Amino acid sequence: MLLHPERTLHVREIARLTGTTAGTLNKELTKLHNADLLARERVGNQVRYVANQAHPIYPELVGILKKTIGLGDVLADALAPAADKITTAFIFGSLARNEESGGSDVDVLIIGDLGFAEAVGLLYPAQAAVGREINPQVFNAGEWRKKVKAKDPFAMDVLAKPKIFLIGNEDEFAKPGRRQS
Repeated sequence: MLLHPERTLHVREIARLTGTTAGTLNKELTKLHNADLLARERVGNQVRYVANQAHPIYPELVGILKKTIGLGDVLADALAPAADKITTAFIFGSLARNEESGGSDVDVLIIGDLGFAEAVGLLYPAQAAVGREINPQVFNAGEWRKKVKAKDPFAMDVLAKPKIFLIGNEDEFAKPGRRQS
């Protein structure tokens, strides 16, 4: 909710998104509302919540989220203008493995019809927002297929380790590595 303050959500939507039960969540949402971190309004018989952007610590909370668990959202939003050129994009490396340190950079692999310079241009503003260097690796589908077929060590390492998908999913990622019939 902090990263998308324009969205108002009702309890069941938030429960579905977070994988928690509405009853437990309702208590926590009430605490956040009482702390003035969330605003709420009644729409019909639904109570809808939204982040309170006027709260004094709102900017700091957003900054923390962008640099930690909300990193994927920030990068997905940054790549969104070129989503039609991207088959798959994901974070790999220490961040995806939950082994990052304070100085870890963000490794992003992009497969599609996007040039390296365009990828850097899209990700540069996100780099400032997250306070970490972002290192994109950009391949078209043919290049990636060749790396996989040749059992390139980099490609094999990426295939074997955890990923945080920004665009696409594991199934779509597997397609460029397979021969299309």
